Parts: sequence; C-alpha cells; structure tokens
Amino acid sequence: MVANREARPRRVAIRAALPGDAASLFAWRQEESVRRHQPLQETTAGELRADLARQRMEDLYRGRGERFQWIVMVDGESAGWITLAILSWEHGLAEIGYALATEYQGRRLMGEALGQLLPEIFVAVGIERLEARCSVENVRSQSLLEQLGFAREGRLRSYFSLHGSRVDNYLYALLREDFLARPQA
Repeated sequence: MVANREARPRRVAIRAALPGDAASLFAWRQEESVRRHQPLQETTAGELRADLARQRMEDLYRGRGERFQWIVMVDGESAGWITLAILSWEHGLAEIGYALATEYQGRRLMGEALGQLLPEIFVAVGIERLEARCSVENVRSQSLLEQLGFAREGRLRSYFSLHGSRVDNYLYALLREDFLARPQA
C-alpha cells in the first residue's frame, strides 16, 4: 500500500497552524520516530492549543513575534509541522525545525514543504540567516538540509540531552544571499 501512495502524484502544501491543530501536534510529538532525534519538551494538547492561539502570522511580516508554526499538508491531510523561531529581528536571524508523522516519513515530502516556505522567509520576511540543527545521527535531516542549499557549519558537541545521553548536533545555515543566487525552479 505504501508503494501505491508513493507512486501516485501527491499535493504538498503548507498552511499556518491553528489552535485546532493542537491534538495532531500533540499526537505526532508522542511518536517514537519523531522523538528519536529531537528533545521535544513535555507539553499538553491544551498548552499547544494556547500557543497556537497566540500565534499571529501577520506579525511575521511586520518584523515582530518569536515563534511561528505551519502544518504540512499532503493530499489535504495533516502530515507534520514546521516551526520558525526568530532569534533576532535586528540581525535577521532565525532557526527552523520540522517533523513529519511516522507514516509520512521517508517520502521526500518535507523537502517540498520547506521549498514552499523558504522563499517566503527570505523574500517576503527578509530573514538574512536561517539556521537548522540536527543530531549527528539524523542522516535524513542532514541530507534534506544539504539538498535545500544549507551549509554544514560545524559540530555542536554535547548540544542537548536525549533519552538520558548527551547528543552532538550539526549546525547548518542558509544565507539569504545564497538562497536568492540559486537558480529558481
């Protein structure tokens, strides 16, 4: 059945996360494959709902706010999320994170979703430097970031605690000038 899903054309889209997405976010955050490489904070569906209710996507375009989330849609179904954390509006610095529900992983869907969001981040919002971090064990995420044009800038030793062990991460970054210089499809 998975082969049929991969063989047929699929529509990948992103939309702003809404308070009604909290239950899905909560469920995805409990999946072992989602937690394998990232230390997600313990939270409740109610806390996620409240966070999403505070999100004002228009603030992103006004140069204010700290955290924005999108839902990745595949053929009209919610499949995962993307988070943008603003590190400094003054310096145009932000960090991106993402995850897909287990059933959608390994199908090159996140690349399509991020490919839709990156122009928005660099052109409409004007972020100058977009960072991403991933566990040195997360080969899929490393490959995705490199395909999107992110450069691996270094290894962050013992960056966070995951399942009782300290974990190294790679730091990746994509600069606005590099993104805009790429041939656009």
